[in-house]
Amino acid sequence: MEKKNLIMMVSITSAMKAREVLQKNGIRSEIVRTPKRLAKAGCGYSLFVPNNFSKAVAVIRNSGIKTVGIAGGEDGL
Repeated sequence: MEKKNLIMMVSITSAMKAREVLQKNGIRSEIVRTPKRLAKAGCGYSLFVPNNFSKAVAVIRNSGIKTVGIAGGEDGL
């Protein structure tokens, strides 16, 4: 089964920075390979966020870390 709740990143470095920012905000995430059907741009890595997806997206956007896009979300993002 393919994971949902993905925040697709522009680089592995961005993914690592975003994971650290989320951790500091109490949000668990995991760096995973972006599924091939979604990997149209960027580095091919995403953050999988099992819970608090909307909050995670907002935290990353507010931190200034660039993303390629998002896929999934418990609230239809």
